[in-house]
Parts: sequence; structure tokens; C-alpha cells
Amino acid sequence: MDDLTRYRMRVVAVVAISLFAALVARLWYLQVITTEQAVAVAEQNVTREIRVTAPRGRILDVQGRVLVGNRITTMVTINRREFDQADFDEEQRLQVLTRIAIEVNRSGKELLKTIDIEAALDDPAYGLYDDVPVAVDVGEDLLIFFGERSDQYPGIRVVDSTVRSYLYGNLASHLLGWVGPLNDTEYRNRRPPAGKDYALRDEVGKSGIELLFEDDLRGVAGGRVVEVDRLGRIVRERDDLFLAPITGDDVVLTIDIDLQYLVETELERAVFAARSREPERDPDSEEEPPDFDAPGGAVVVLAPGSGDVLAMGSYPSYDPNESIGGFRVDRWNELNDPANDLPMFNRAIQGEYAPGSTFKLFTAHAAWHEGVFGTGRVKPAEEPWDDPGYYVLQSCSGTEVEDVEAGGCVFRNAKSAPNPQVDLERSLTVSSDVYYYTIGESIYINPIHNETGIQDAAEDYGMGLRSGITLPFEQDGFLPTPQNREQRHSDNPTAFPYGDWYPGDNVNVAIGQGDVLVTPVQLANAFATFANGGTLRSPNVVSSVRTRDGDEVRDFGPRQMATVDIDPEFRDIALAGLSGVTSDEHGTAYWAFNSEATGGVYFPVDRVPIAGKTGTAEVRGKADTSLFAAFGPIEQPTHAIAAVIEEAGFGSQVAAPLVARLLKAVLVDGIEEAPTAAVSYARSVALPLCVDWYQWITGEDSLGHLEGSDPTADPTSGPVLDADGRVRVRGEVIDCTRLLEDVAEVLEGLDALREGA
Repeated sequence: MDDLTRYRMRVVAVVAISLFAALVARLWYLQVITTEQAVAVAEQNVTREIRVTAPRGRILDVQGRVLVGNRITTMVTINRREFDQADFDEEQRLQVLTRIAIEVNRSGKELLKTIDIEAALDDPAYGLYDDVPVAVDVGEDLLIFFGERSDQYPGIRVVDSTVRSYLYGNLASHLLGWVGPLNDTEYRNRRPPAGKDYALRDEVGKSGIELLFEDDLRGVAGGRVVEVDRLGRIVRERDDLFLAPITGDDVVLTIDIDLQYLVETELERAVFAARSREPERDPDSEEEPPDFDAPGGAVVVLAPGSGDVLAMGSYPSYDPNESIGGFRVDRWNELNDPANDLPMFNRAIQGEYAPGSTFKLFTAHAAWHEGVFGTGRVKPAEEPWDDPGYYVLQSCSGTEVEDVEAGGCVFRNAKSAPNPQVDLERSLTVSSDVYYYTIGESIYINPIHNETGIQDAAEDYGMGLRSGITLPFEQDGFLPTPQNREQRHSDNPTAFPYGDWYPGDNVNVAIGQGDVLVTPVQLANAFATFANGGTLRSPNVVSSVRTRDGDEVRDFGPRQMATVDIDPEFRDIALAGLSGVTSDEHGTAYWAFNSEATGGVYFPVDRVPIAGKTGTAEVRGKADTSLFAAFGPIEQPTHAIAAVIEEAGFGSQVAAPLVARLLKAVLVDGIEEAPTAAVSYARSVALPLCVDWYQWITGEDSLGHLEGSDPTADPTSGPVLDADGRVRVRGEVIDCTRLLEDVAEVLEGLDALREGA
């Protein structure tokens, strides 16, 4: 072998060795240096983190009973991406959605329309890969139905989920509020507390306590980790990486659900009673009086000593359970339609009404405070005089009623009825308008008095401004003055064409008419303030916020806003007048507290004296608003109540009997336990179901209908009758045994009659 050949072989060997070394180095680098990186990347590719929403805290009544909690529901969802990838044409898409609606309606308890599913799928709040809920509370049979037909219904899933549960149905619905999916705007604008982040379509409070205490009720979300294959299918759960969610705090209210049930029941009764009445027709008038349509009303019950809201009802109402998964579009429109009397409108804090004669207490306070009694036309407070039934303004020319009638200078009592020998006390008992017309004009035209003395006194009692109640969307009410009328006219002369103020305007204000507006909660709070001796408090709905373990996070005691200077002598006179409203045979609410024939009660006012004031407010083109405000027992008041019924007539005829029935139950008879929504439902269906199922039980195939049923289980939909004769609905029990026995006796009697025939 020559030298050249040996040289070439050495070169080849060196190159080969170099290449081999480089290969070994590369393999070493890949296997050793990048192993941890490769593992991390691999882990990232096969694991997914899924957010676990935390259950919301509960809402409890003052006795600790759960009003709002959480429950497990079976729901139908549609995955947007999977459904869209099916590439249905329009006809096929409609057919699939229609079949989904049919199957849901067959299994569930609510009507689902194809248009509802389309609306959910088009909701921009859902992401491309989101599972869009389209129905809740469906039967588990749908899990099998859609599971076996996944190729026909791509992306359709039936899953269990935790949803909000309002255990008493529509009871206290305006106070409790409702929850709904978080939308884009709310997602951008809401700022949750640290650790309580939001995700689109999270259930959040939309009104009432649910909204105002959202930060407390909201829990801390957890997370679960799953391993998936290359197609995104879940392979297994990583239990070792699970982060448990933390439940939100509980909110304890001041209301008593039993009293709330009584209030709402009696309020509904009063509304329907008003609708059944025929308006009185004036034989001297050609105009037909407006009907008593009574579209709605409100009742507020306060504790005068603390300002706690004991009950608050608004009619009509709604069931917040309907909001689970989001209101159906058509149902939402119904609930917010004025033609449907606005069931979601909280009349207790949002309704603004002329207070009518309930306002006279505060006009009397103003007159006493301003030193009006014994000056001008106004007699001393304890000097009686004859009210002729009408009042002629001092500022008008002429002395005869006929001469000034046409000029709007004459103001009359209801039906122009005279009131002989009225003083301050008597004026409240019989509700003399003329007495307060006299005060109203005297305050305004006499320069020694504050021309807005009445409005200032009313404001001292909390009118014309928000009460600060622990609920959202409260309205202000309104106290008209010469100054704000002029300002309104200046700002918008089209809407407010008149900017001047006249003595007649002050006369109207004196009896709670004109532009005076108050909310029912303001009216109740004003009377509570007088009842407790002059401490104006902000009505409180929430007692405390607690952890699920019962540890107190925050408490809410009485919140004093101001002190009203009530002269003891004036208070004694006014109390006597307000007491006479219910106890004097000439009092405007006497028959409400002393007769069942008028819708009222026989109330022992001699043992439990009640102070009250009726109000009847005129509304242009509509029937009068009926009002009554009261408190009792007089010496140590425990309850202050204001009731307002729209388009219902005189306060003595509708609102006063309502309050009399409430106070009789609260202070004398006692109140019954409020039924849960499940019990109410069971009661409504128990009779027909028991009758129907009696035939099953006594028939040849009697128990075959019940085989396999678990008497202790909560049915997913509808009631279940077990073999022991008990109807079970959502865990509640209605015993039908006695009813079944009675039905059996009736049927046996019919059989005997047939045999005898």
C-alpha cells in the first residue's frame, strides 16, 4: 500500500470519527439536555385545565331558613363548534333544532321553542368552543337519547350542573332578585374582588340582594385538570391537581318569610277584591268614572325601633327560578311589558305615588313647627270649627263660591262632605281636606312663615330623597317647590310649560296631591319615624354576612340618618287623631278595623291601639290610588306598615282593610308558616292527582305504576305518589292517605247507589 493510499484512509477515518462524534454529541444533547423541556411540552399538549365555578352563597331569612340556595339540575347544552362543523343546510338545521325542542319538551317541564335555541346559539357572549345551555331541569332519559344519536345531534350534551334555587318561588322575589349569565358589557365593567374573577356566562346577580351583595355571594372558582388525546377527547382526570372551589358567603336578611307570605297573600287578595268592585257613578255627572283596574300595589312592613324591613311585597311578582339559564326572550318581554302590569317592577321602592291624605300628618307637623296655628285663617290647634266641605282661596276675588268656582279657586272635601267641629286632632281622624287647605295657603302667603315649610317637614321625615334601603334601583320620590318648578320649566319648557307657583299649588301639596310623589318604603319609613319619636333610619334589609360555617363577616345594625324635632305636645295631639282613625266611629278606617263585611276585621283596638291614616290620591284619567299607613301598638310600636294599591279607590275601602288584616294576624292571632314552592305546588295538584291515582291504586294494575320508584328520592319533574299514599315533590311530602280514604268512601257510596238502582 503506497503512501497516498494510506493518507487517504487516514483522512476518511478522521472524517468518519468526527461525524460519529458529532452524532453522539447531538444525541446526548437531545436525550439529556432537552429532556425536561420536551417533557414539559408533552405535558402541555395532553393536559387541559377546566374552570370549576364556585357555588354562590345562600340567602337566609331572619330565622335562618334558606330562601335561596343551589341545586343540581340536568341540562341540555350545544357545543357551538361541533354543531357548526356538521355543516347542516338551513332546512336540516331547523329540523335538528326542532327535534331537540320536541324531545326537551317531552322530558322537561317548560315549553322550549326552536327560536329560543336559535337565540341562545346566536348569543355573542358565548365563545366558539363554548357549550351553550338551552334547557334545564330535563329528564335523564335525554342523556341516553342524545348519547345514542350523537351522529345525528353533533355537539348535543346532557350534563349535570349546579344552578340557583329559589325555594319559595315568587315569595320575596323583588327583594331577593335573580341571577343570569354575565354578558359582554358586564364582563368589561364589573370589577370583582380579588380572587373572585369572572368568566363570560357566569351566573351573576342582576337585581335585588343577588345584585347588591354579589361580591359576598360569589365564591372563588376552582379548577380541574384532565388529560386528552390528540383529538381532544378526555382520557382521565388528574385528581392530584384538582383545586376545589370555595363557596360564597351567606347573606342573612331581616325579613321573616312567614310574614312575607302573609303580606304577599293579603296584597294579592286586596288587588283582586279591588278589581271586583264597581265604581260609584255621580248622578249629576255625564262622565263615566274609570274602572278599578288595580294593576298592582305594594306593602312595606318596618320595625320602627331598628328600621329593619320585616316584609316587603310588590304585586304582581315573578318566579326567579325562571331566570335559571337565562330568561326566554318571550317570557322576558312579558315580565317587562306595561300591558302585563310589569311583574318585575318593584313597586315598593320604585313605584312613585301621590300620598294623598297620608301626607296630612307631615303638613300638621309643618304647621306646628312654623307656628301657623292661631295666625290668619288657621285657628289654634285645639279650637274646633266647622268645615263647610269647601275652601275658597284668599287670593281670589269674590266671596261667593259660584263667583270663583270657574277660576279654580274652590277646593273641596271628598264628595264635598262637611265636617263639623274639627280641630287638629279631629282633622286627622276624619281627614278634613279643608282643614289642610287652610294650612297650605296660610303657610305660603303669610310672609312670617317659610313658604316651603310643608316640603321641608316632609323631607325631614325622609320624603323626596332615597331612603338608603339596602336594595338597588330605589327611586327618589318628589317634593315640588316654587324653586324646582321654575328650574324644570327653564330646563325643559316643552315638558314643563308652567314655571309659576300659586297658592293653589301649596293647597294641593298640603293634602299630598299636585306633584308630590313618594315611594311605599318612604311612606312606611316616615310613619316609623313618627312612631319611634323622631329617629329617621335608613331601612335595612340585611342583618349580616356569614361564612358557610356561621362565622360573621359583617353585620348591619340600625343606620340613623337624622333626627326629627317632634314637639311632645304636638305628638300627643297627632297620636290621638291617628288613633281615632281606627277606633272612632267617624274615623276613616273605623270600619276596616271593626267589620268583616267591608273586607276588614274585628280588631281589639281597645287592647292593642293602632294609629293610622288613610289616603286617597287622584290620578288623572284613572281611578284613585288607595293608601293606608299605620303603626302599632301605639305605646310601644313594633310594626309600621304602608300599603298602596293602584287604581283601587278610597284608602278606607281597600288599603285600610288590607293593613287591618295584616296587623290582626301579626299582633293578635299569629301567622302561619310559609309554604315552600314545592309544597305550594304539591297542594295545588294533590287533590286531582290523588283522585286520579286512587283509580290506579285500587285497580288491577294499581301498584304497577309505582314499581321501581324510590319514595325517598326527589323526582326531577312533577310529583310522585308512593305506595303509602304520599305525594312527593322535590323532597316535600303531602299526605294523601286521608283524602284517598275519603274518595274510597264516596266511590263505595256511589257503587251502593248503583246496586240499589
